[in-house]
Amino acid sequence: MLSLAKLLQLTGLSATAALVLAILIIEERPLSLKELSEKTGYAKGHLSSILQFLESRKLIEKVYEKRRKLLVKVKKKAISNLLKEHLSMLREIIQETIKEIRKDVLVTELKPFEVELMKMLKVLR
Repeated sequence: MLSLAKLLQLTGLSATAALVLAILIIEERPLSLKELSEKTGYAKGHLSSILQFLESRKLIEKVYEKRRKLLVKVKKKAISNLLKEHLSMLREIIQETIKEIRKDVLVTELKPFEVELMKMLKVLR
C-alpha cells in the first residue's frame, strides 16, 4: 500500500491524499470515514478535507448506505485519469522546455522522452 501511495504522490497528491486514495484502491470497496480514520490514523476532520479535495479532483465519489451512512469509494478509471493528467502536464512542460532551450544536447535528450509520453497517453486513452 505504501508503494502505491508513493506512486500517487508523484502525480502531485499530498502524502495524506495519496495514502487515502491508495487505501480505497486496495480495499476495493466503499469505506466509511471511521474506517479510513482507523486505517490511516488521521482524525475524521482532517480526512474530511482530504476527501473533499479528492472528490473535487474526481478521484472518489460519495455513496450512502441505508440512506444515512456516508461511504467513499474510488471512481472508475481514477488512476488512469490521474496518470493521464500527470503525463499530459509533463509533456507540456517538456515541449515548453524544448522551445525555450535551443541547445542540441538537451533537445536530443528530451525529444525521445516526449515521444514515449505520447505513447503512454495513447495507451491510457
